[in-house]
Amino acid sequence: MFHFRFNSKVFFSLIGQFLIAVSIAIPAKAQNVDTIRLEDLLVMPIENLIEIPVTTSALYEQKLWESSAKVFVITRSDIENRGYFDLTDALKDAPYFQLQSEYGHWMKGAIVNLRGHRSGDSGNNKFLILIDGVKLSDEAEEGLYMGLNSIPLYNVKQIEVVYGPNSTLYGRDAYAGMINIITETSDNTFGSYTYGSFNTQRIGAGLTRNMGGGKWVSLSYSSYTSDEQDPTSKSVTYKNRHVFPKHPYTERFYRGTRNSMYDIGMGWGGFKIRFLQTNIEASETYGCNPDFYVSEYSTVTALTNQILHVDYSKNITHKGTLSLSAYFKKHELDPRTANLYTADLGRSGTINFADSTVLVDSLYAYGGRKYYYFRTLTSGFKVRYFYQPSQKLNVTSGIDFDNIYGIPIISEGKGGKPITTEAQRSRWEHNFNTVGAYSELNFKLGSRLFATAGGRFDYSSDYGLCFTPRMALVSRKNRFVYKLTFAQGYLAPSVTQRYFESITTFSYIKPNPHLNPERNYSIDFDATYVAKSYQFNANVFANHIRDGIVESFQTGDSVFVQIGSNQYFVPLIQSLNLFKGFRYGGNIDVTYMLSPNFNLYAGYTLLLGYDDLNATRVRLSNNLISAHTVTSNLFYKYNKLAVAVGIQWYSTRRILSPHVNTLYSSFVDKDGYINFDPVLLVNLNLRVNNIWQGLSGFLHFENLFNAEYYGQTINANWGSPKILQDLRRIDFGIEIRF
Repeated sequence: MFHFRFNSKVFFSLIGQFLIAVSIAIPAKAQNVDTIRLEDLLVMPIENLIEIPVTTSALYEQKLWESSAKVFVITRSDIENRGYFDLTDALKDAPYFQLQSEYGHWMKGAIVNLRGHRSGDSGNNKFLILIDGVKLSDEAEEGLYMGLNSIPLYNVKQIEVVYGPNSTLYGRDAYAGMINIITETSDNTFGSYTYGSFNTQRIGAGLTRNMGGGKWVSLSYSSYTSDEQDPTSKSVTYKNRHVFPKHPYTERFYRGTRNSMYDIGMGWGGFKIRFLQTNIEASETYGCNPDFYVSEYSTVTALTNQILHVDYSKNITHKGTLSLSAYFKKHELDPRTANLYTADLGRSGTINFADSTVLVDSLYAYGGRKYYYFRTLTSGFKVRYFYQPSQKLNVTSGIDFDNIYGIPIISEGKGGKPITTEAQRSRWEHNFNTVGAYSELNFKLGSRLFATAGGRFDYSSDYGLCFTPRMALVSRKNRFVYKLTFAQGYLAPSVTQRYFESITTFSYIKPNPHLNPERNYSIDFDATYVAKSYQFNANVFANHIRDGIVESFQTGDSVFVQIGSNQYFVPLIQSLNLFKGFRYGGNIDVTYMLSPNFNLYAGYTLLLGYDDLNATRVRLSNNLISAHTVTSNLFYKYNKLAVAVGIQWYSTRRILSPHVNTLYSSFVDKDGYINFDPVLLVNLNLRVNNIWQGLSGFLHFENLFNAEYYGQTINANWGSPKILQDLRRIDFGIEIRF
């Protein structure tokens, strides 16, 4: 069943904001350069697509076929024609990605599985996300504590998805792959407004201006508000499972979201400065039944990420370029964040502490079950030198230094005191430094034969020394391109994994400052055949994992803990380097231009492997990973009308469950597994381009046939083992570009 909950006051208020933003952004003389670029891409021969410039893999610009890794490029035309609103949408169609919407835990928006590396509770930390080379992920290894739906695509030129580790150039986060969002650099002005299901509203506006002489400025703003999905009114399966909370809890705590992002940049000569800020707010039901949306304890969570990045580049000689950069980043969970008993909602008055008096807001969880908070303050600088001594050799070398102040994702027990002062923060804050030195050489062995070799040494005051090599061969012969890559990536333990401590009446989570980095050894072979009207790609990979980190592992030991005047005998829980694993698989896909107006993309991915944990081998398909996925996109254009159909199919998944003897035992099969059925999803995007002076309109259907399917909540051990995934969404909007 599909419905809108229309709020006229909010709707017209946002329309007003949108028109104001657009009126500010419109220049005196408009040029529709975006439409020209879109048309050029639509008629470009398929064989020319491998000539697209990319920068992510090597840290300097090269042609796509020359890059020393498999790189999947999502262009501006892909974003517009397929109706991608944010990064979540775009990655669902990329090879080797499996995304699960995660309602009821943090604000990630989705749990991302890349090549069988499932991020789970770690904040999507198995891959690196950048905007124009500026790292969004947290330096304290807490992962990406922002939903992928918080990263808009209004001002994006292309997205470069690089597969396989590249810690040699990027350090500790480039573990399974990288995503670099490249924004527009040519003059453009845009505005966009979208309204859709669950009272979802999106606004985007911005401009980029080049003023000559190396001077430019770029401003953009986006916002996302949504009531999101309330499963109590959407799913018969959910409605028949439980009795739900009554008013006002359902209105106050079912999944609501407010996100915004500011991006400001400017440059002159070789100097560039960039400021990014994302604000995220959402409701959350932690650990218990996600279908309740207010269960025993729930909360509103809010997070602010701020990044200030400064670059300076100068050609030292005609053969060498020196680049200097510095950054400051702050990631902080709002002190309102808490998990509380619903009874706390009625509390009022003040509470006096030694260093503060605070109004008793129920969201501070005085008397609540848990209280959560984390913050990281990081700064650093990078020095990079690109040198081309001859036409046959490129050398990239550099030094990176980072200083990290991180507070673990700490929890206070019932009656926990909010962390609002610097004195309180200093009790938890952990400080460490990292330094990395690297060099990578690219040799031109023949007219179309390249070799890459490099290595990096990283030292951390927290976890010691790491060495990560990378080697590759790239060959192009007639219409064939071959790539063979060996690389090692590593993922450093997070501040939370090392230093988090929690003492409760039912467990003791003990810090482990002796954790080692997790290692990923990867080999990758990629082959592409290009013709004028089609392109065929085949890829195979194998990853070996060592020192795999298991978070919050129940060790089997028990200890006495003192809480007040009472003692409790509780299990001991710790993060440990506990598993090794192996992932392997392949992907084949074809892009076929049936006519200048009709394109087809189809791909199949196979993911296999296992993890060895405590002498027990667990196959990937038994850890919520579909062994088989199929993706297809059809695009048709007639005059100004563009129609795109996307199809995604995922095979069965399952996971061993502890719910054999709980209320959820009916979900568990005879072998103790919870099974998730295959799912077929269909998306449809209708777009009318350039209706009038750069104005376009679109209508987008996500999960067109309203397939009801399920994933697993991260904290399935605590509550419901299944959680309803995205039901049908319908969005319509307008976009104007000059």
